[in-house]
Amino acid sequence: MLFRDRSDGTKARDLQGYSAVMPYIMTRRNESSVFFSRDLDIENAMGYVKRKNAQAGNNRYSLFALILAAGLRTFALKPRLNRFVHRRSIYERKHLAFSFIVKKRLTEESAESNAKIFFEAEDTLDTVTDRFNAAVDLARSEALAPDDREIRFVASFPGGRALFTRIFRALDRFNIAPASLLRNDPLFTSAYFANLGSIGLETPFHHLYEWGTASLFIVLGRIFESEAPKSSGGGLHHFINMKVTVDERIADGIYFAHAAALFSRLILHPELLEEVPDLSTVEG
Repeated sequence: MLFRDRSDGTKARDLQGYSAVMPYIMTRRNESSVFFSRDLDIENAMGYVKRKNAQAGNNRYSLFALILAAGLRTFALKPRLNRFVHRRSIYERKHLAFSFIVKKRLTEESAESNAKIFFEAEDTLDTVTDRFNAAVDLARSEALAPDDREIRFVASFPGGRALFTRIFRALDRFNIAPASLLRNDPLFTSAYFANLGSIGLETPFHHLYEWGTASLFIVLGRIFESEAPKSSGGGLHHFINMKVTVDERIADGIYFAHAAALFSRLILHPELLEEVPDLSTVEG
């Protein structure tokens, strides 16, 4: 690599022991993938969204935006999740961003557009909801997203796609890819979400992309009913299945387990997302 740091990340300098050599042992993202499945109890979350939308003046709350807010809070309190591996180095990402696909209309023929939203670690549910709604409105409009404009431009030249991707890979390899291209590319992101439940589908495990820097791919399925544990009051509750693919090189198993427990707790208690988090005691 020509430069130690990148426009989108700073090389992690606190790695010890096995963590420091893992990128040398497992050199690609998909051979480093670990797969995780969990059913999320969304009974409280659904009621919370319904109440928020019933309040005059509030702006289009949704279950998916609430899940993104819970994900953002989890990343903010567990910052190692926001790392990525490039070649043989682990980087701390300089921003928090989530990407997802938006269908312009819910038909098979309808075009898809990528949405990528940048957040601050202190953002609350209200802020996340506002940014989510704005991103979805833009994706469903006639305007081209930045990545779509770039793809259309390079495709206008004979052999443009092959030439562009070859040049981009070379620049990225040496950490000199333009910051504007990395910012627009939805695969250079903290996590990629696929909300398949919105179209009534089950949740497959998804691969991680070798292109880009996304270390987590999160798939959400359709809503179903199941018996809740006694600790949650018992009875039939609404659930969704979540499947996560994660690059295990960015953190250890205990860290991932604690992060998953935190995420589940935030879904169970969505009112916590109204508060600005105290990040003063957060450790990497």
